[in-house]
Amino acid sequence: MFYQIKRLLVKEGHSSQAAERFSKKGMLIEQQPGFLGKQVLVKKNRRGDEEVMVLISWQSEQDWKNWEKHPDHIAGHKAKVGQPKPDYILESSQDIYDVI
Repeated sequence: MFYQIKRLLVKEGHSSQAAERFSKKGMLIEQQPGFLGKQVLVKKNRRGDEEVMVLISWQSEQDWKNWEKHPDHIAGHKAKVGQPKPDYILESSQDIYDVI
């Protein structure tokens, strides 16, 4: 099994907006071979910036790579070129992990 983990740091009060972007059902990624599931986690903070993690599980690293190279995935990112990211997103990162 293989995980792609996206981390978003967002302004206080905006974690639900960020989580909503990744929580939608029926997304194209869900139809890809090897896709196992997606979880959206919101870190509980009393105040201050908030953190949202998106855990996407794949059967294998190759399945994830196939999705990254998929024409629809690439087209979706190209369509966003030149558009500003939402102002509530302070920073974002992505990491990949093998399950041992």
